[in-house]
Amino acid sequence: MIKENAQKLLNDAAKKAKIDGTFSVGFSALPKLCDFQCNSCFALAKKLGKAPFEIAEEIVKNIGKNEDFVFSVAKPAFINISLTQNGQKKLALEVEKQGKEKQEKKQTIFIDYGGPNIGKAMHIGHMRSFNIGEAFKRLYKKLGYKVISDIFLGDWGMPMGLIMALLEKENRLDDFLSGKEKVTIEVMNYAYPKASRIKEEDETFKKRAEELTLAFQRKQQPYFDFWKELRRVSVEEIKKVCKGINVDFDLWNGESNASEYIETVINIFKDKGLAYISEGALVVDVAEEGEQIPIPKKSENEPQRYENPMPPLMIQKSNGGELYATSDIATIYYRNKFYHPDIIHYFTDARQSQRFTQIFRACKKAGISPIDQLLWHTGFGTLNGKDGKALKTRNGGNVALSDLLEMLYEKAGQKLEQNGTQYDDDLKRMIGNAALKFADLSNTVEKDYIFDLDRFTSFEGKTGPYIQYTACRIKSILAKAGKFENRFDFYTDEQKDVLISLSKLEESYDQAFIEKSLSGICSTLYDLAKNFSSFYNSEHILSEEDEKKKQTKLSLSKLTLDAISRACEVLAIELPDKM
Repeated sequence: MIKENAQKLLNDAAKKAKIDGTFSVGFSALPKLCDFQCNSCFALAKKLGKAPFEIAEEIVKNIGKNEDFVFSVAKPAFINISLTQNGQKKLALEVEKQGKEKQEKKQTIFIDYGGPNIGKAMHIGHMRSFNIGEAFKRLYKKLGYKVISDIFLGDWGMPMGLIMALLEKENRLDDFLSGKEKVTIEVMNYAYPKASRIKEEDETFKKRAEELTLAFQRKQQPYFDFWKELRRVSVEEIKKVCKGINVDFDLWNGESNASEYIETVINIFKDKGLAYISEGALVVDVAEEGEQIPIPKKSENEPQRYENPMPPLMIQKSNGGELYATSDIATIYYRNKFYHPDIIHYFTDARQSQRFTQIFRACKKAGISPIDQLLWHTGFGTLNGKDGKALKTRNGGNVALSDLLEMLYEKAGQKLEQNGTQYDDDLKRMIGNAALKFADLSNTVEKDYIFDLDRFTSFEGKTGPYIQYTACRIKSILAKAGKFENRFDFYTDEQKDVLISLSKLEESYDQAFIEKSLSGICSTLYDLAKNFSSFYNSEHILSEEDEKKKQTKLSLSKLTLDAISRACEVLAIELPDKM
């Protein structure tokens, strides 16, 4: 890697100058001044008892002339590094090679994202989980990991019991159980919201829903078969939505798959003496040193409070009922039993962070998760309205995912009309999806962000459609150019800016893995698109009369399109042929 070569030259020069220190190289903060930069001299000044500028001068003096780089010192003590023509050619070939190389790592990463409930319409929270999880799945594959993805459906709880109770209340359940009436997504979308409202006011109805839930959980017929049909129809609908937003899963498991292992994991905690009864419930202590420190009471009647509270994890209700936490532990148990992943990575709402900390600690204490297995949780923020509050419908409910997508696709159609482009539903879908995915992934994962439909769908600025538009422009150039010889003899600042952006984009994938955020990929992808536009607007490409220069420009264009395509593949953004 050419940046590492510059770093090696600096460290070799330091040894030659008998300077004890390590020198690192990064991209320049002032690209008009140089391409790379070393700021290590500042930190070494006190240790070596020398002025930082003096250290920098000694290092550069001991490097000598190099065919790939020009080193210089700038006050107060920066070592500036610029690529020569030869260095630029090497960097271009390196970027081209990186795009073709396939990495292979031995580790397996199991990714859990999505998590919609069966029988309920998906809402905007699921979109964040889909976007982030899908992009990380693709990132891990790009980096050479074996990846297994699971949507992990909420398919074993109250929603389906409520649907059954509502249909029974309306004297329709027998018709469904006998097959006289067919289960449809419309039936579920009607029944679940209505049943949810009734259970808040009618305790008898709620109790009946709980009884029906218990019936299918115990595989009691005909309720268990009806549950299977509810699940089948829901999964078909979810798959249709996922296909439309360019998301897919290896596994379509859910809480029902974990249910048969719940008794097993509870017994593991009991047998190891980790579980005890507290107020009738079975709990496991997961607090670590410095947590759960009792605060002295001011009176006997005052409830006990704690510093750095980390409450025990409840794994069984006082009535013997199951909990989400127990289901999650059982899921880790069966994933290790059948798939043996090195890493399990969860993507959920950030408000679940403490719960996952408790679950991970409990699994480690019980040996359900091996010592060397990594358990990660990435919590994401909310998609908010312009008032800064979580985006809601007028009546205060969650915005349905289908409604959100329809808004995006309609706006995308309007933008295409303004651009004078003929379009179909598929093009609207691709642009609408790119608008939301890029806006979503451009933000630091855990942060909330504002839903701005006009800004997201703009064909200008830091947006998904702008990236797509840049790719379409390059596709058009290359289609008109036909065959050309690959050549990397760069000669303008605009061309070099594109080249450096390409290198930054290639480096951003490893950084995204470290930071557990896709925002760096989005930023460098936008910088690449922006720098290519500057190059395109300042230089003639197809009309270039000098054949060698034309080949260089076309080669840089092809290199850019390939890099944009790879990045968009990671972000699950599709690239249309026209816009």
